[in-house]
Amino acid sequence: MADDYTYDPRTLDPILAGVAAGSVGAIAASLIALPIHTPDELIANSLTVTIAALVIGALSGLLWRRLRASANASRTFALTMVGAFIITMMAAAIIDQTTLDRFIPYAGAVSLVIFLSVGLLTPVFSRAVAPAWAALIPVIIALLVGFGLFGRGTAADGALELDDLASTTTTTAAAASGQAAGSSPDASGSGVYTVGDGVATYTVPETLRGLAVDAVGRSETLSGSVSTDGSFEFTLDLTTFESDQSRRDGRVSSMFAADPNAVFTSDSFAWPDEPDGTAVTFDVTGTMTINSTERDLTWQVEARRDGSTISVTGETDITLTEFGIEPPSIAGIVEVEDEARLEVLFQAVEGGVAE
Repeated sequence: MADDYTYDPRTLDPILAGVAAGSVGAIAASLIALPIHTPDELIANSLTVTIAALVIGALSGLLWRRLRASANASRTFALTMVGAFIITMMAAAIIDQTTLDRFIPYAGAVSLVIFLSVGLLTPVFSRAVAPAWAALIPVIIALLVGFGLFGRGTAADGALELDDLASTTTTTAAAASGQAAGSSPDASGSGVYTVGDGVATYTVPETLRGLAVDAVGRSETLSGSVSTDGSFEFTLDLTTFESDQSRRDGRVSSMFAADPNAVFTSDSFAWPDEPDGTAVTFDVTGTMTINSTERDLTWQVEARRDGSTISVTGETDITLTEFGIEPPSIAGIVEVEDEARLEVLFQAVEGGVAE
C-alpha cells in the first residue's frame, strides 16, 4: 500500500528494479516467441525483444520511482501498464495493416509477457534489499538469451517432404478412385498417373534492411501427370503463390500476370525397379518454361509407389534472370538474390485423380 511506503536506502533503485523486471520478461518473451511465426526477422527476433523489454523495464522503474510514495501508487502503476499495453497493440495493428502482415500475433504474445513481468515485478524488486550490481545479473542472462536465440525464430519454410502428404487413408481412397475409373494397377506400375494433390514452394534469399532472410511462397495449383513410359509434366500458376507478406504476393502476381503458367516437361523419366512402399531417389531432367523462356533443368526427386498411387517430392535451383525475371530491389530496404529454390510435392493416381 502506498500509505505504508517507507524509504529504505538499502533497497534497489526503482529504475534498476524495472530493468531487472524487464530482463525477466525478456527471457520469458524470447522463449515464448520461438514457436510463433516471425513476420520479419529483423524487427521480430529475440534480440530486439530483449532490448525492447529492457527499455520498457527502465521506463517502468522511472514511473514507479515517481509513484511509489503517492496515494494509490500500485493501482495507478497497474493502470498505466495496461494503458501502455493497449497503445502498443494499437501500434502493432497499424504495422500489421501497413508494413508487416501477421505482426499482431507475434507482438501480442511478446508484449503481454513483457508488460505482465514489468508490471508485477518492478514494485516487488524495488523493495528488495540488494546491491545495485545484483540487477545486472538478470540483464546479462537476458542478453545472452537474446543473442543465443537470434535467428532461431519460426520463419516460413519452403521445405517439402513425402511425409507431408496424406497418410494411408488418402492413399487407399485414391487407389479405389483409380480402380473405379477402370484402371487396374499392375505389378510393373505402367500407365499414366494424374496429379490430384499438388503443392509447390519457392525460397528466395533476400537481404532485408541488412539482414539475410528467406522469402518463401506456397501454391496449391500444381497439376500434371507422370508415366512410367518416360514422360513427366506439371503445370503451376505462378500468380497464386502466397507468402507471409501480401505486398510480396502482389508483386509476384503482377510479375507473371501476362504469362502465369510455369511448365516442366520431360521424356526421360525412368521409374526405379523398387517394390511398393519403398522411397527411392533419382534425377529427372527436362525443360522448364517460365515467361515463355525454356531452359534445361534437373530435379532431384524422391518418390514412393503404393499400388495405383505414387507420391513425389522434388527440388531444383533456378537463376531468375535466365527466365527473364528481374529480382526486385528497393535500395536500402530489400535486395533479392538472383536465385531461387523450387520444390514440389504431389500425389498422383493411375488413371484418375486423388480425392
